[in-house]
Amino acid sequence: MIFQNIELYETDKFQYLLIHKNASSSIVNCIKHLNPIVTDKININKVRWTIIREPYERFVSGLKYDLQRHNLNIKDIDYSSLFNSKINKFSRLNGNVNHTTSQVPYLINTHINWYIEMKDLNIFMKMHFDKVEYYNENKINIKLDLDKKEIIKYLNLDYYVYNNILNSNYLWKWQQGKIF
Repeated sequence: MIFQNIELYETDKFQYLLIHKNASSSIVNCIKHLNPIVTDKININKVRWTIIREPYERFVSGLKYDLQRHNLNIKDIDYSSLFNSKINKFSRLNGNVNHTTSQVPYLINTHINWYIEMKDLNIFMKMHFDKVEYYNENKINIKLDLDKKEIIKYLNLDYYVYNNILNSNYLWKWQQGKIF
């Protein structure tokens, strides 16, 4: 059973798993010169990697992005309905994705070899691609009055998975060198 639609960018050396609001535009921009193909098929002969992000920070970034994209205000929506929705391939084609959905469904059955924490992205890109194409989308100037404790309750599973990744042998650090 497939719980999600995965989007892998495959080159001759690796597969990159796209997770929205985890620097995916920056990564795709950085690797476009490698002419990646987009697939949903896992290639066990290639290194698979992805970026993980602190869950609350990712949720707020996604919420601001979606509000700006649809020209809405936080008062217009019920943000408690935004958690753990499915990632719909049909609407993804035109960018209509819930950018606040959990990053956990992206990871199910993808057999990731290496997780790169967002804060290590610049050094990862420099080491692997000899350039830094990371741009921060914090240009969105929307003020949110959110109850952080309430939101974190919804992000419990995200924090569980995120913290387990941070404490695993699958978390890439620069001292490990290049992975492909």
